[in-house]
Amino acid sequence: MLHIIQRARKTKLVLLMLALASQSAYALKDDTEQPLNIISKEQIADFESNKAIFIKDVVATQGSMELHADKAELSRNSNGELQEVKAYGKPATFKQKQDDGKLIHSQSSIIQYLPEKNLLILIGRATIWQDNSHVDGERIEYNTVTRQLKASNENSQGGRVQSTFLPQELKK
Repeated sequence: MLHIIQRARKTKLVLLMLALASQSAYALKDDTEQPLNIISKEQIADFESNKAIFIKDVVATQGSMELHADKAELSRNSNGELQEVKAYGKPATFKQKQDDGKLIHSQSSIIQYLPEKNLLILIGRATIWQDNSHVDGERIEYNTVTRQLKASNENSQGGRVQSTFLPQELKK
């Protein structure tokens, strides 16, 4: 029985490290080399499906990255590589310091990261902002490699996306 508990702890740690060790959309270059800490009220690992679930008051930190959610799910593919991270909240929030020292913030009902596609997806009352510049929509997709952003808003606000960019912030 003890070896099963030890195996579960090791597998959980590997899942966690894989989840946030991938390059992130806004990472400081050394964020992914920092220790990963995840705190929640409950943690569940399913070894058959390569999933880990963190429930209630989830706080994940690694370097300058900080994620807050009500629930977070991590999954790996059959090769053991990170396949998807999904965080749920009212709202789920994410913030991270960029190389220039500025903080990027985002919040939405669902935050989804697909590392194989280099894609960060914010779903449900999504907002992403830096300083006083922001983009709001029902869904925001951000490619972490090409740094391209697509926002859509079909469900609320008359199907419109709202953006505010301050010229003095864009010059910095």
